[in-house]
Amino acid sequence: MNTPLEAISHRVRSAFETIEARAVAGDDGTLVDPRADYVPLRVATERMYGYEPAAAADALGLIPVFRALQIISTAAGQLTIEQHRGQKVLPVESTASVIRRPDPTTTRTQWIQEAVLSLATDGNLFLRVVRGKTGDILRVQVLPPREVTISENPKTGHITYWYAGQEQAEILHQKFMPIPGASRGLGPIQAARQEIAGAIEVRDFSTNWFNKSGQPSGLLTGPSIKTAAESQATMKAWNMAAQDPDNPSRVRVLGGDLTYTPLLLNPEDAQWLDVRKFTVTDIARLFGIPSALMLVSLDGNSLTYSNVEQEWVAFTRFTLIEYLRKIEEALSELAPMGAKARFNIEALLRGDTAARYASYALGISSGFITPDEARHREGLEPLTDSQIDQLQKVGKASNAPEN
Repeated sequence: MNTPLEAISHRVRSAFETIEARAVAGDDGTLVDPRADYVPLRVATERMYGYEPAAAADALGLIPVFRALQIISTAAGQLTIEQHRGQKVLPVESTASVIRRPDPTTTRTQWIQEAVLSLATDGNLFLRVVRGKTGDILRVQVLPPREVTISENPKTGHITYWYAGQEQAEILHQKFMPIPGASRGLGPIQAARQEIAGAIEVRDFSTNWFNKSGQPSGLLTGPSIKTAAESQATMKAWNMAAQDPDNPSRVRVLGGDLTYTPLLLNPEDAQWLDVRKFTVTDIARLFGIPSALMLVSLDGNSLTYSNVEQEWVAFTRFTLIEYLRKIEEALSELAPMGAKARFNIEALLRGDTAARYASYALGISSGFITPDEARHREGLEPLTDSQIDQLQKVGKASNAPEN
């Protein structure tokens, strides 16, 4: 059996052999990519230090991971992107098309979800900018992150991005968690690849417990069974009876001195429910998702409307905002001079209808906001003159003294 040191040595050697197999010697003897004067040696460093990506497809097979990604992508997909110039928010008709709808070949919601899921599943967002002959932006395409290769010129430090075997002219790269010295970002799945691999093993083990674990469903015993041949013959007869199409209820008749003892497991133990419940909590913590949104309750934690609302606000401010800021920074680089792309997250932060209306009433009576500003936050048009007259009549009638 290999020692831990030998295993690490073999892993490092394999990483470098993989690079050497696809590289050639440059002028100074340095291994370089034959496509250009760029070195992919940083890949070996990332593998040495554990940044080799986990299989996102395998992780998506876990219910809590899928649920966490669904929550993040759904929350982001329902938001609108606004164009800000200073403190002013431009109307929709004046917003640049690259902000309003970055990729005309897909919907804005799907584009946002693809961008967010790239960061969540891989830790990297690669946006391919397609321009027309005049330099106008035609499309901002979200590329599959695992199909993008990064190479660096060791002499100049220039970074080049490759996709589908071709060098890309303009790529915007956003990292979920930038690691110093690493060319790619680190995502939640990659950071916790061992924990997720353990969760997958627990799921597979519990699923296959009854048919692949080697655990018998029962024991046949009797003093007359004394040899291995007799044991095999008795077991074979018992199993063949279970497959008899004329005996669908699997009734058995035991002759002689045979006794059948079933080996029963508590369903909770058989499915490893406690371990899997902890896995849900662990993955919720990994992705920064409140337990209420993951549909799991924590022991000793009583959920109320108030603290669920606080959890939702905390999720928006400390989890979702990290994904949104990466997208905002990328789109702001493509926006017209002096303009910034910003998500409107007020819809996620505001409370229920009664709480909002109470805060509007307090703000209006205190002079902080106007009725039209409150209506704008609710997506309503400013009051017309006839509406103002009607509201004044209603107010006079409600304040009239009773006879």
